[in-house]
Amino acid sequence: MKALFGGSFNPVHFGHLILARDALETLNLERVIFVPAYLQPLKGELLIPPEVRLELLKVSLKGEEGFEVWDYELRKGGISYTVETLREFHRVYGEKPLFMMGADSFNSFHLWREPREILRLARVLVFYRPGYQLKVEEVLEELGVTLRCVTVSYGEKALIGEDVDLLIFKGRALEISSTEIRNRLKSGRPISFFLPKEAERILRRWWEDAFQEDVQQDDPEGHP
Repeated sequence: MKALFGGSFNPVHFGHLILARDALETLNLERVIFVPAYLQPLKGELLIPPEVRLELLKVSLKGEEGFEVWDYELRKGGISYTVETLREFHRVYGEKPLFMMGADSFNSFHLWREPREILRLARVLVFYRPGYQLKVEEVLEELGVTLRCVTVSYGEKALIGEDVDLLIFKGRALEISSTEIRNRLKSGRPISFFLPKEAERILRRWWEDAFQEDVQQDDPEGHP
């Protein structure tokens, strides 16, 4: 089975990569396909441009078997709706994928465009976050649907039965966020150990080029 891992990846970091690796190995997936969004409906404009986020993903996954990047949403442009991406996936691949999302995304799933259609087009994996209240019953009640749900933890060897609609996956959660990386860049702090070295180099180069003019305007004499 193929899995789609959607998100802004603004930027991608080791937290994303570890979760994807854990899901690939634990669930014996054929591959995990990263799908970076152009714009997300509930998040608004993204700071890092799409072409940079795509490059960061590609270098982070280079040479890693079982992973790839699908740039459909970036090529399409505009707001990225999951239901449209899944319809395109069915057209291109002709199969029903596993769609992966975070716990916070699932808690607002009933607000997405055509959530019931998403559940028809894909099985859903939710990454469980320790200490975070996952509102499975509330979301399903809001949607008026009943799903066959199972929970799997990292390290177990699990095959997903055909009757499973919703999978709660307890992977290894790294306390890293894209927001933290951007904030560290803004304050001039190191971002090493947050993302692969080559991705860090590309991100720093883009950041310095993008915000050099702002720095010069704030301090035209170049004083510290």
